[in-house]
Amino acid sequence: MCDCGSPLRGRGVVFLILAVLAGGPAQAVEDRRCEVGVPVFLGLDHLPGTVRALRRHRPLTVVAIGSSSTQGYGASEPNRAYPAQLAALLKLRFPHSAIHVLNRGVGGNDIDAMIARFPRDVYAARPDLVIWQTGTNDAIDQVPLDRFRALLAGGLKELARRRIDVILMTPQFAPQFSGAADHDRYLEVMRDAGRQAGVALFDRYTPSQAWAADPHFVDSPAVTPDGLHQGNSGYHCVALLLAEHLAQLANAAR
Repeated sequence: MCDCGSPLRGRGVVFLILAVLAGGPAQAVEDRRCEVGVPVFLGLDHLPGTVRALRRHRPLTVVAIGSSSTQGYGASEPNRAYPAQLAALLKLRFPHSAIHVLNRGVGGNDIDAMIARFPRDVYAARPDLVIWQTGTNDAIDQVPLDRFRALLAGGLKELARRRIDVILMTPQFAPQFSGAADHDRYLEVMRDAGRQAGVALFDRYTPSQAWAADPHFVDSPAVTPDGLHQGNSGYHCVALLLAEHLAQLANAAR
């Protein structure tokens, strides 16, 4: 159904879309919109446990923790949120693997609230991989930048101590976030934190800015009318880029 070992080839690549409507089967069709032709992942070689599990068809548990854009606010159905779509895409690519993606997004959370939930919502699940989306509400609510930086570094240090692979995900492009004072500094803090902690980073802001301006998304906008959240197509593209890059890593390691 898919050539899982094929590299990305820019905007002309044929991607997979899942028909993840309730009860509907996974189906592959063409979608050429998600890839923006610029690097959006940094440090993906820092995912040894995840790559090993996918390559050897071992069970893989992923915890997606964040705020409303992890929870799936703006999606037409819960299974249109990016964690559900990521699970379906990975299962399609690795049909012999037991893959579980747990959605631990809570709307309105800032970094304080997320870290407070780590013991219950992250560590208790004993995940192989954590995808940590944060920064949006912190910038909008003007959480002091030094506090945000310190909490982020502390959270990443604890995840590393527990030997959990991490993909740190930056905020999505959206008018409410981009209009926040110093929003660009929050993005830079996250990029620096990823480099300093030696974890993978998905710079979601960069591609989602391109999707918001792309006329190919006019029938299914990547950003919802509230100017803050992603719609079905935005969540789909997030899941698709994550799945594609994880699959490439696993296949390259064979």
